[in-house]
Amino acid sequence: MAEAEQTLLETDTEMADTTADGLVYYPYRVFGFNLHAEAFLDDFSDQVYCGVDLCNGKEMFIEEAPETVDQVVDEDAVVPVDADIENPKRTARHYLLELARKELRVGSPPDLQVIEDRRIYRPFHLIKCATANEISLTYIVDSITGDFHRVYLN
Repeated sequence: MAEAEQTLLETDTEMADTTADGLVYYPYRVFGFNLHAEAFLDDFSDQVYCGVDLCNGKEMFIEEAPETVDQVVDEDAVVPVDADIENPKRTARHYLLELARKELRVGSPPDLQVIEDRRIYRPFHLIKCATANEISLTYIVDSITGDFHRVYLN
């Protein structure tokens, strides 16, 4: 977390102080699929991965299978799942079908068979910040990539 604090201090000239305020764990469902598609002059087979954000239902293509670590965390640090997200597997399948149709330019829908289905939690550091003009901000810092984003609170 000290790295996240230091990164914000070094990259924002208006930042006066930063304080780590703990970790939160953001929920995703990650699906691995065997994909087979027949294009006009070619066949394509590969393992592909898709993640579905369990808080807003957004899907994302994942370049390779995520590496995970089993860890017990405080339940209060886990971001709650949106109960209205009904079928993440269908969301992932639909997303990959659209992506394959656009990228591979296949005539018929590709065959997708689920080979992996797991829930993962991505850790984010919460960093409280004070600017030079005494405005209080909160950032989240991705503990894996180091990317940081402002959190807008109402």
